[in-house]
Amino acid sequence: MMPLSLQTIRTGGYGLGAILDELESQGISASELLRHAGIRSVDTRLTQAQRTRVLRSAYMLSPEPLTAISAGKRQRIHQFGVYGFALATSTNLGEAFAFGIQHLDLSGAVLRISFNVEKNIGVLRSHNPHAFGDLLQFIAEFWRSSMVSLLGEILEDPFPSILMRFPYPRPKHADAYNQIFNCKIEFDSPTMEWHFDANVLTKPCPSANSVTTSICQEFCHSIISDEYSATGLQRELRSFVLANSARRVTAKAAAQAVGLSQRTLFRRLADERVNFQGLVDQIRASLACEYLKNTRLTVTEISERCGYSDEANFRKAFARWKTTSPSQWRASHQS
Repeated sequence: MMPLSLQTIRTGGYGLGAILDELESQGISASELLRHAGIRSVDTRLTQAQRTRVLRSAYMLSPEPLTAISAGKRQRIHQFGVYGFALATSTNLGEAFAFGIQHLDLSGAVLRISFNVEKNIGVLRSHNPHAFGDLLQFIAEFWRSSMVSLLGEILEDPFPSILMRFPYPRPKHADAYNQIFNCKIEFDSPTMEWHFDANVLTKPCPSANSVTTSICQEFCHSIISDEYSATGLQRELRSFVLANSARRVTAKAAAQAVGLSQRTLFRRLADERVNFQGLVDQIRASLACEYLKNTRLTVTEISERCGYSDEANFRKAFARWKTTSPSQWRASHQS
């Protein structure tokens, strides 16, 4: 089973880290790429236009024709942040697909994609691809390669692709498509589609974890609904705290993670009427309740997973959060 831990979650995601890594291997620094794209970082929430600018800059700066495909091959779960962990810890691939399509914006996709099953064939359709003009081929290669890598890691098996259709002429490096995608390829197609054996949707995810997926999905819901700070600062902090839930989270480390001084972090949170420790406690309380309700872990084990080396301190904190003990809360919330 692949080593999957919330400890490796990135603050952001979108899979764009793979683009930076690939260009770095070609001698093009991340700072040069981001400067060209007019983006400060890919570790914060980006609009579709900003993500597209990163891809266009990579397309313009790299002289290698296989850059997009090679970058996609680098993808790993953690490159997609909390979104990737929500997919990987789903009960089965069908559940992961349903969640993934619902929260597609968090994957970093720049094309609108629909999904349905037709006669036991899963079909992913990309809509209005020609709107991206000369960038379409680069986008298609990057995201198809990325998804093959991501789905293969989630399943710990090759993804059973049957057919891929691309709405542009056969490129000179078309042989690479056959090697990477391992299915029938059609170019100059009137549509952009990906067909696969739908039986794979019932296959269990080897890293399924109801607690992890529940927390990650809740976090993704909050991002999509923009329930939290419009500036994105609280979203970034929540992601950082969640990713480091089993450690002692300090304001200094959190400030560094979001690119601020500790003083500036406190000032901005004060402007938003938010207390840093309160934010940390809120995440820990949510995590503790998920463990108490959905696992058989002991209170000692849960306290460790919530960043407490001393169980007594965890019990005091929990009583402060919920005005009851962990054992009493568990008893009242289990059926």
